[in-house]
Amino acid sequence: MRRYIPVDIDDLPDIFDISLAGSVYTFRIDYNEIADYYTVTIWDADSNLLLTQEPITLNELVGYDLPDKRLPRVDLRVMDETGQATSAGKGDFGYNVQIYLDVVDPLGSETGDPTIKPLGYDPGEPVDDYTDEEVSS
Repeated sequence: MRRYIPVDIDDLPDIFDISLAGSVYTFRIDYNEIADYYTVTIWDADSNLLLTQEPITLNELVGYDLPDKRLPRVDLRVMDETGQATSAGKGDFGYNVQIYLDVVDPLGSETGDPTIKPLGYDPGEPVDDYTDEEVSS
């Protein structure tokens, strides 16, 4: 199973710090009730605004269209691992749809097979313990 960034959709805006690929970022998640979509805003550790109200879209990378080298150096993909969701709107996002760290262990440990030892990371570890070495695996 892939690791994801937990979002508290019951207490929006959800603002939190997270360590990704050796850097700390501040994320803000909001909800647009009229259009039924969530957005993400990201700041770096120096409070530089990197991404503003980017819509969270199912099966898309966060910030993909905005090539800013200061964004996290790990792919953040909005997805439903079960493949059943049709959107990332209310009722899906925060439940079966999450912002996942799009890093797949080449040994296949994300499949949930208990006999496979993870390479580079342990899927049971908290997200903020991610390091540069684990990202490049």
